Amino acid sequence: MSTRVSIVGASGYTGGELLRLLLSHPKVEVVQATSRSHLGEYVYQVHPNLRKRTQLKFSDPEALEAVDILFLALPHGKAQTEIDRYAAMADNIIDLSADFRLREVSFYQQWYGKQHLAPQWLSKFVYGLPELHREEIRQAHYISGVGC
Repeated sequence: MSTRVSIVGASGYTGGELLRLLLSHPKVEVVQATSRSHLGEYVYQVHPNLRKRTQLKFSDPEALEAVDILFLALPHGKAQTEIDRYAAMADNIIDLSADFRLREVSFYQQWYGKQHLAPQWLSKFVYGLPELHREEIRQAHYISGVGC
């Protein structure tokens, strides 16, 4: 049985690399890849390296369907604006932005220069660095990407 996943913001570099990896995974089915700016286009038109690997087209992020894992490959600041809606779409979320990397609201303000729009979610995410949080990640439903 395959794990059903979707990627919100799949037209950017991170979304494209994630698609490349997931399309090769034998136990994953990519259900949706969203993009407002490339709506209806084949993903390989934006990511030519995926030509002949998928016939998936970019869908509207407003038309998300429920999946097992939802990946958020959005620009910084965007995931936190709709995290409640995303959490209703999947029991498991992996956010690749910096939106949920820090647990302390004051640290977020200090490092990113603005207020976090969903501070109640910060403590729900586990920082996705296995060298530091391997056991927590195994049990987590929400994982934040480590970034660069």
